[in-house]
Amino acid sequence: MFRIKTTSAWIALLPIAFVGALFFSSSRGRAEASIAVIVHEQVPVDDLSLSELRQIFLGKRQDWSRELPVTLLLPPRGTPERRVLLDKIYQQRSEVQVQHYWINRLFGDEVQVGPKVTGSNEMSASLARVIPGAIALVPADRIPPGVKVLRIDGKKPGQAGYPLVASG
Repeated sequence: MFRIKTTSAWIALLPIAFVGALFFSSSRGRAEASIAVIVHEQVPVDDLSLSELRQIFLGKRQDWSRELPVTLLLPPRGTPERRVLLDKIYQQRSEVQVQHYWINRLFGDEVQVGPKVTGSNEMSASLARVIPGAIALVPADRIPPGVKVLRIDGKKPGQAGYPLVASG
């Protein structure tokens, strides 16, 4: 008799535990994380508008100065940084649309060099540190020494109103 009541109590509590687990795991998944735009220290820019950032990642602005070309470092597929790139910078374009865009730009002689896709955030950060003119997106909580963090629309990562935020 005691065993039946204990089993019944556990069975009754099981849905509550399940709903609680769903709530806590989904609320953690919705945390917002700022994505920093980092560049090589020699880049003569400290602040870009989101529109200017789009122009750079679309290859329409190819130079920081007469002597310093832009080197685009794209984050790896499947990362929050890549999602922000597609959603906020490429304005809801899909992976396939971005690929087609760059193929057309390269074969149309509109750009000399396309973007480089890195294998990890660490690789993006390392390359931005050593390639003059490089620009990359990395998690704001993993900014390495030796790079410059750009303000976007006058905001630094983590500030209210910063436009490059990954959610979920």
